[in-house]
Amino acid sequence: MTEQTGSALRIDRAAINRRIERLEVSADMKAILASLVDTTIVVGGKLIDLGARVLAFVFELAKAYPGVAFGVVAALVLSYLISSIPVVGPVLSPVLTPILLIVGVSLGALDDLTDGGMRHRLQGLGDQLRASGVA
Repeated sequence: MTEQTGSALRIDRAAINRRIERLEVSADMKAILASLVDTTIVVGGKLIDLGARVLAFVFELAKAYPGVAFGVVAALVLSYLISSIPVVGPVLSPVLTPILLIVGVSLGALDDLTDGGMRHRLQGLGDQLRASGVA
C-alpha cells in the first residue's frame, strides 16, 4: 500500500480501495471509507492525500498488531452496548469506556508481544542495535 520513493512516501490508492472492498462491513461504511481515500488538504502549496495516508496507516497498524486492533474493537463494542442500557448506561459509559479501552489495548498488546511475529521483530531490532554498538 505504501512505497518509499526518494524522500516521499507514495500511497497506492488502488490497493487501499481493494482492501476496503474486501472488508466485511456494510456498503454504506465502504462508501464512507472510499470517500475518505479521496480526502486531500493543501499544506504549504503542496497537495497531500491525507485520507489515503490515514487509511494506509490504519490498515498497516491492524496488520502489524492484530491483537491490539481486536482489543480496541471489542472494547468499543462493549462500551456501545453498555451505553445503550436504559437509565444506567449513560451514567456507566463515561466511566467504563476508558477502563474497557485500557483493558482491551493491554490484553491485545500482551497477545501481540507473546505472538512469535512480534517477538521476532523485537528480537531483530535488538540484534540491529547490538550490531551497531548501541546496546
